[in-house]
Amino acid sequence: MSKLVDAIKKHEGYVGVVYKDSLGIDTIGYGFAIKDLELDVDICDIILERKLIALINRIEKKFSWYKYMPPEIQDVVVNMCYQMGVYGFSLFKKTIAYLQDKQWKKASEEMLDSRWADQTPGRAKELSNIVRGMEISGVK
Repeated sequence: MSKLVDAIKKHEGYVGVVYKDSLGIDTIGYGFAIKDLELDVDICDIILERKLIALINRIEKKFSWYKYMPPEIQDVVVNMCYQMGVYGFSLFKKTIAYLQDKQWKKASEEMLDSRWADQTPGRAKELSNIVRGMEISGVK
């Protein structure tokens, strides 16, 4: 099997982003047609973990305050950045200011005063409640 795998890799080549093959079909990897691609959960878990590692690195570079936050707040920031991107999260200027000042209640209120909260209310409320819980717990 390893000789066959090596031959396929040689002939197909690896492309890590979606591209159009010679027939105009969206393709990725070693000639995997997107329309035929099925990903098992273990493969998706690996992809998710790698994406999160890369995302956390980007967040740490963009927001110097991030690494000084409690783990629960770090997780909320990563969750929001995963959904809307680092740039999208960076537009939450008041929320970010309140997080930096550890004004948890105000940060949680600002999170809910957004189009994001209107579009994904369940997620926004859950993450906002985590931030609000820091106030209740007395975390500084």
